[in-house]
Amino acid sequence: MNPIRYEDLRIDRVLLKEFQAQLETDFKRIQGHNDTELLLKEFEKIFAAYIGTKSALALNSGSDALQLSLLSGGIKKGDEVILPSVTYPAVPLSVIYAGARPVFVDISSEDLQMDTDAVAAAVTAKTKAILCPHMFARPCAIEEIVALARRSNLLVIEDCCQAESSEHKGKKLGSFADLSCFSFSYYKPLSSSGGGGGMVCFNDPAYQKIRDYTRVWQDDDALLEISRRFARMYLLDLIAIKTKMKYLDKIVQSRVMLRRLYEEGLSGIKGLTIFADKKGDRSVPQNFVVLSRQRDALGEFLYKNGIIWQKPYGPVHAAAIFKKYSRGKFPVSERYGKEALHLPLFSFMKQEECLRVVKTVREFHDKASLK
Repeated sequence: MNPIRYEDLRIDRVLLKEFQAQLETDFKRIQGHNDTELLLKEFEKIFAAYIGTKSALALNSGSDALQLSLLSGGIKKGDEVILPSVTYPAVPLSVIYAGARPVFVDISSEDLQMDTDAVAAAVTAKTKAILCPHMFARPCAIEEIVALARRSNLLVIEDCCQAESSEHKGKKLGSFADLSCFSFSYYKPLSSSGGGGGMVCFNDPAYQKIRDYTRVWQDDDALLEISRRFARMYLLDLIAIKTKMKYLDKIVQSRVMLRRLYEEGLSGIKGLTIFADKKGDRSVPQNFVVLSRQRDALGEFLYKNGIIWQKPYGPVHAAAIFKKYSRGKFPVSERYGKEALHLPLFSFMKQEECLRVVKTVREFHDKASLK
């Protein structure tokens, strides 16, 4: 029996011919002047319209998108930026790279998103922004957080790197805050050719300055002042994303169907916690997250049965590099770090593969209950 991997790039094999055709078409368009700016601007308009914002900028990565959003919002040394402890390490690093201090808050046991009460309690005179990751493709309480931020004149950035195409009340995530950031890493619904790629979306003309940051390499003094170069999206990544954009509806449908199979198949298992969408939300996941009191034993059982799952990255407040920024307690984040298990879910994963994972998880718990 073939193993079921946490990530599977079969979509790239399926769309290989379309990718080659798009590559040839775009090369012909820029032949002679080798200027990809035209292609980038075209895609930016398409993606902004898809998310529901006025503007977008194509970048080298989601990490660059986060840092540029902070810089363009005026975040500087001495400022504080609130964010959850359960997030990808690149998120707090982007705050540090901008010269500011990350302020971690715990997550909610209800949905693993940043706890809004903890956010409100973390606001100080030094707070200048709230960075809101929509973890595991599900919306955080973005409307509540934006309302809180408006009362204190704070910048709000949506981190949609795990939530591209997900929706809240019929609107795409990324259309609620001042700026939003996206990633197109190879395992995302809309993925690149492997090199990454990212996007910043916004409505306010003030954030057009982000584009200027991508041009500082043309000025030696400006480059030295900002201390690093921010690159635009690479051509091959752009072509891969443009190709998959044509099939995005099918990709989304595939992932939503798999999520529902997991939700239906894994509900009601003692000792296993799953997280379903709230009313008015539609998540388009890149994996399926569960919490298990017997995570390590369950994980070993899955491996033995050919199912390759992924351990979560630990709560960032506990990482050595971030400990000096940590204050308070993070019980739900720490529970996630000990119990979370990310099950395989990828574009065009077969229904029978998903059901095999469900069956194996249930088999483990059935045996455990007999002991």
